[in-house]
Amino acid sequence: MLAQFIDYITGIYTISDELKERLANDIEIVELPKRACLLKEGQRSDHVAFVFQGLLRAYYIKNEEEICSRFMHENHICLSVISFYTRKPGYEFIETLEPTVIARLHHDKLQKIYRDHVEFNYIGRIWTEHYCSMTEQRLLLLRGQSAEDKYQFFVDQFPALVNRLPLKYIASYLGMNIETISRIRKKISMRH
Repeated sequence: MLAQFIDYITGIYTISDELKERLANDIEIVELPKRACLLKEGQRSDHVAFVFQGLLRAYYIKNEEEICSRFMHENHICLSVISFYTRKPGYEFIETLEPTVIARLHHDKLQKIYRDHVEFNYIGRIWTEHYCSMTEQRLLLLRGQSAEDKYQFFVDQFPALVNRLPLKYIASYLGMNIETISRIRKKISMRH
């Protein structure tokens, strides 16, 4: 698994053998069952994780309702962004939706790697740019788009997740109720 992670990051930027060895020592491979809770509201996010296999969701509670904020699957980074970077307790829950395997790195070790291996800063920047881009896409999606446009955007952006996620989580992510999304799916399927 670690070799897969090294291959992934060297696809972003070439790293030294010394950094590869450092990552091998500092990264922890964790296998998690379905419905495992990685983070709860009020806890501090101390790890950044790379998803090798599986599917996770981040959500928060508003008016006693779970609101999905993002999904993380293979080759994605998993963390509670605000909590991880501010070092304060967060508002999110992160749980696995399938049996999942991650490579995780503690915040303190990541900071030391950034200091000791300048090339890893480039990789971190690429990940941050990707996350910022995804966040802006979601904001655009939620602002003034029709329900059908929101769903079509989700299908276009996350085709691998459409059949892996329960409909209620997709509906929550898109800010709609399950009846609306069911009607839209039926309408779209009738066109094809």
